[in-house]
Amino acid sequence: MHGNALTVLLSGKKYLLLQGPMGPFFNDVAEWLESLGRNAVNVVFNGGDRFYCRHRQYLAYYQTPKEFPGWLRDLHRQYDFDTILCFGDCRLLHKEAKRWAKSKGIRFLAFEEGYLRPQFITVEEGGVNAYSSLPRDPDFYRKLPDMPTPHVENLKPSTMKRIGHAMWYYLMGWHYRHEFPRYRHHKSFSPWYEARCWVRAYWRKQLYKVTQRKVLPRLMNELDQRYYLAVLQVYNDSQIRNHSNYNDVRDYINEVMYSFSRKAPKESYLVIKHHPMDRGHRLYRPLIKRLSKEYGLDERVIYVHDLPMPELLRHAKAVVTINSTAGISALIHNKPLKVMGNALYDIKGLTYQGHLHQFWQADFKPNMKLFKKFRGYLLVKTQVNAVYYGEMIFNKIKKDKKR
Repeated sequence: MHGNALTVLLSGKKYLLLQGPMGPFFNDVAEWLESLGRNAVNVVFNGGDRFYCRHRQYLAYYQTPKEFPGWLRDLHRQYDFDTILCFGDCRLLHKEAKRWAKSKGIRFLAFEEGYLRPQFITVEEGGVNAYSSLPRDPDFYRKLPDMPTPHVENLKPSTMKRIGHAMWYYLMGWHYRHEFPRYRHHKSFSPWYEARCWVRAYWRKQLYKVTQRKVLPRLMNELDQRYYLAVLQVYNDSQIRNHSNYNDVRDYINEVMYSFSRKAPKESYLVIKHHPMDRGHRLYRPLIKRLSKEYGLDERVIYVHDLPMPELLRHAKAVVTINSTAGISALIHNKPLKVMGNALYDIKGLTYQGHLHQFWQADFKPNMKLFKKFRGYLLVKTQVNAVYYGEMIFNKIKKDKKR
């Protein structure tokens, strides 16, 4: 794990852990904190949370989100925690906790998927993504000294572990649903619906291996530096709901395709990249086909699935996103980038600040010296070298301690 982000995480004495990622991660974090001499208490909100905290004492919350601040106030009188941990700061219960913590001067730390994946996860005090407290002033980063590159363990997130933990989480949530009648999940909470989606995702992936086998070679050769890459996010991404003006990913697709049809160079192409975690939940081909016809784009729009993002970025002319962390990857590849929502990296000098209509033919390149400073600061202040699903350094620390 790396420096300052870890120091911030460990600067408390008494921790209250709210909802974590699906799986044992927050259980492991609590045990890890206790092994370092801190106090840690987990709160469970549904059967899935309880299942993954079953080997330790926990507190269960059965009331509504509106009543959560009062519950926290009463709990704080008995257990004077100084730090709240949660995964994601846009879930309703976490929003309530954040407001309450701020009013009481209690630290609120949010975990999130890594800004610099796959070897990192995010930990920030006060909020993540567009709620991040990181400065947006480019001059702040320009004045920073160069930061040494830290040692990074090559950790590999496991897709199978993610799927397995999700399966058990949803099943236990459904099985014990009557014990938590007031709980409302931030997305679908039906194990049967999710199972259908994952099965559909599997066979679609196999299908795309066949149907799209010739697409990447074409992009790398014939269309090299001739296409704009539009990155899609999962349909129920809290980043879209909370940090953009879009009600749905389809609105973003429509706006990008319309603008591209009117203002992009006529010899250019638009590649729309489906999010791999959304493969079984949504399919935008009918929409893209209809809009292509409506906007007179003929064969200039290419809808892709499961093609490697590094290769797509390397051969793209420029990139458009709502506010995906793929935007940071685009900057790593020195690609002109237009952000359509709110993002912590949407900084003058890094991203195009004008209208989308002008972006297609703008003579803009990200300032890579500025990006190097920004990335170094981002890494030190917000990133922890760990993964949510796989061999976790938290576990390694515990194992080493037992020897």
